[in-house]
Order: sequence, then structure tokens, then C-alpha cells
Amino acid sequence: MQCYEPIVGENVSETARRMVALAQKTKDAVTGKFNDIALTAQPGDNPDAIVQYYQIESDRRHEEYMKSPEHKKRQREAKESQERQDLILKGALAAAPEKMALRDEGGWKNIAAANTDGYGGGVIRFAERWARLMEGRMANGDTLEACADEASSLADEGITGFMYGCAVAILSQVWIHGEQLCRWHNLKTQIGHEGEKANESGGVLNPAFLSFG
Repeated sequence: MQCYEPIVGENVSETARRMVALAQKTKDAVTGKFNDIALTAQPGDNPDAIVQYYQIESDRRHEEYMKSPEHKKRQREAKESQERQDLILKGALAAAPEKMALRDEGGWKNIAAANTDGYGGGVIRFAERWARLMEGRMANGDTLEACADEASSLADEGITGFMYGCAVAILSQVWIHGEQLCRWHNLKTQIGHEGEKANESGGVLNPAFLSFG
């Protein structure tokens, strides 16, 4: 009996086809695992049947997990964690200014008016919360550099790396501490020296576009 190891990045259909091809070549059964589900291919098997078995077994395991005490426990823990996070955010915003301090109020209004959809609106909400939280911390003696990361995590309601970069770009234009935030962000985000170059040119690095390989 042969054993097949799926290649990183291949999908279950590719795995099934390669297992059947190997079984045909060796005239022997081939076993393998995809997402921890054991698969077997015999010479002459239809790869689609193996895929169908995988999907049925995957659905069965998912339904079993959804009914398990472990899932209920994780749901409860996630709910409790979110409630704690909401309370911390509520308290931090109560201690922060009602509005962020702007150096370009007209620019902020124009940007906010142009981003009312779900995606753009998410960037606007995050940017405003983030700025207010930082201002609240800075009023109590923190530096922007010391509180920006924690305030960002607290203000985050599920933004992407691209949205984060957009928020930095917006705040760099309109917020009273925007230039300082931009310089901090560029140096924090850089892999080599691109952040230093961005600070020299006045640009903003977007972490979603950086290459790590």
C-alpha cells in the first residue's frame, strides 16, 4: 500500500486525482490525509467519488463539533471575551474626547462623506475611534508611540490590513497628530528601510502590500 502526502496549497480535488493516478501507476491502494480526514484510492477509482466522501465526512465532523460541549464552551468564552472588550472600549471612549482634534475639518468631512458604504464606513469608524482613544491616553501622559498599538487593537472591530493602512493615510491628512502617527506607523511597519524612505517622501506604507518572502 502506497501513502500520498498532499502538497501545500493543493485542494482536495487535486489530492484525489493524484492519489488515483498513483494507484493506477503502482497497481496498489493509496492512502492519504486531507485536513486530517483519511482517504483511500484504489486503481480505477473515480476521483470525484473520493472528493464526495471527503465532503460528506467533513460535513459530518462539522455537525458533530457544533453539537459538542467544546463548541459551546468556546462560544461562551468568545461571548464573555467580547463583552469584556466592549466594556473596556466603552470606558476608554468615555474618558476620551467626544471628537478627535482635527487640523483639516473640511478634509475629514469630505472623506467621511465619500465613504458611507460598509467597507469605507468601517475605515472611517475605526480611524475616528483610534484617534479619540489615542488622544485620551495622551491627555493622561502617554506618548503616541506608547499607546498607538493598544488603542488600535481596542478600536478594531474586524478591519483588514488594507483598511488599517487607509486609516493611517486618512489620519495623517486630517488629524492633529496625523504626521506623528504616520511616521510611527512607517517605522513600525517597515521590513527593511522602506519606512524611513516613506517618512522622507511623506508617504504612508500599507501593510497589506508588503512582501514577506
